[in-house]
Amino acid sequence: MKETGRQGAASEVRVVEHTPLPAIREVGATSERSAALRWTWILVWFMRTIALVWIAKGLFAWTIVLGVDHAVADFVGLPAVMRGMIGFFAVSDLMAAVGLWLAAPWGGVLWLVCAAMELAAPALDKQASMTGAFGLVLDAVLIVAYFALSWLAANERA
Repeated sequence: MKETGRQGAASEVRVVEHTPLPAIREVGATSERSAALRWTWILVWFMRTIALVWIAKGLFAWTIVLGVDHAVADFVGLPAVMRGMIGFFAVSDLMAAVGLWLAAPWGGVLWLVCAAMELAAPALDKQASMTGAFGLVLDAVLIVAYFALSWLAANERA
């Protein structure tokens, strides 16, 4: 590293010359760890799989809002709490799905908020739960899997 100083009329300008930084390695580029599990890769594909499911959930919520099939639910006839939950999930599920697909940190956070809201919905009102007992258990399992994969991926990078 070489530092040179130049003096101007009113101020001093310092120019620092250094060697360029090494190129950033791609995930999986090293040959010595090629046989090891890539937890980062598994986490990304887990997030993308969840994104596909959340896109379907968000679009289903929009079919209820728009009244595509009144046999499923009549949005206007639903209780206010249920209408609020459907409206919330119609927007936030699709936003979370985009963030999950991109593997962006905000996508994981927004997805966790959506899943936690689904878990907390029965505590708000018995009519607010949209998924039933199976959906609540599935949300809890997916949350635990997400945290476990995130932890394993973080330890892999360390």
